[in-house]
Amino acid sequence: MTILIAEKNEVIRNSIQHFLANEGHEITTVSNGKEVLEHLETQKYDILMTNMLLQYYSGFEIISQIKTENKFPEMKIVVLSDNFTSDNMRRLYEMGIDEMISKPFSPMEMILRLAKLGQN
Repeated sequence: MTILIAEKNEVIRNSIQHFLANEGHEITTVSNGKEVLEHLETQKYDILMTNMLLQYYSGFEIISQIKTENKFPEMKIVVLSDNFTSDNMRRLYEMGIDEMISKPFSPMEMILRLAKLGQN
């Protein structure tokens, strides 16, 4: 699968890239919301994995724009966060995300969840 990872923390971003690339996925990483939107304009991705707290555009803003414009109906959206409140969780699922992964997470958890999304 082709995966765009938007994570502000360089250590986490590089770790995710490393273990998902080892699973055979094609990975692109970015560190802010502006880069997410730029990359989505030039390449098709199977999955967008985004942190909610990004510079320039938040995860909520990115997801809202993607879902409102319906440009990428086949792309799955996975949200990474270390602070999922009940209200945020409900709001994100109502917006149409496909999966949430809480930090800290194990590499195996992420691999299994992404594999499940790839089957749908």
